[in-house]
Amino acid sequence: MSIFDPELLIYLGAGLLLIGYAIRDELKLRVLIAVSSFVYIAYYFAVGPLWGAIITSLLMIAVNFWVLGQIILERTTMRMSDDEKALYEAFETLTPGQFRRALKCADWITVSKAEGNLLTQENSPSSTLYYIFEGDAVVEKESQRFGLPAGNFVGEISFVLDSKASATVTAPPGVRYVAWDWDHLRKLSVKHPNLGNALNMRLTRDLAEKLTTSYRPGVPITSV
Repeated sequence: MSIFDPELLIYLGAGLLLIGYAIRDELKLRVLIAVSSFVYIAYYFAVGPLWGAIITSLLMIAVNFWVLGQIILERTTMRMSDDEKALYEAFETLTPGQFRRALKCADWITVSKAEGNLLTQENSPSSTLYYIFEGDAVVEKESQRFGLPAGNFVGEISFVLDSKASATVTAPPGVRYVAWDWDHLRKLSVKHPNLGNALNMRLTRDLAEKLTTSYRPGVPITSV
């Protein structure tokens, strides 16, 4: 006769669930639910086996692990390419999950035309947000020409203020940049308000930093 009482598994499983429900962190909650489900499965084997309950619990575990995967992707840069991870560093106010959503409507472009790609035209409407990923863009403002190095946004002032472009920016051959259509970003912001707030915070911070920097000829600028 076994000295182990299978009913103890019920109390252990219930205890794990109670601890999980008392934790506000969803990742830890999901892990405890999964462990608790395995404990219940052990009980169903010990007293049966009760195949209906076992199969149902396995299905619940499978769904729980799927959600766990989504939570992990939301919180980590796992499965991002090196380029995507480098780009993510420019969006420090976004979570990895929010960044992935924004990345889905982004276009990665490498300029191949000899005359380059025109990104914005001074005093003209703009409808695209850019990020210079590799190489230097060329800025023309009030008859002055300046270099805009990689690691800068282009068109963020127009996006935040909904205004015309303040400078003409051209990406020469070989420059690599990322582009987002304004309409796509704004629809995404409406669908995911937290993402929209985080994006606006990042661009507003960038705008504030640039507006506090004087615009001086001969010095690379970032305010466009």
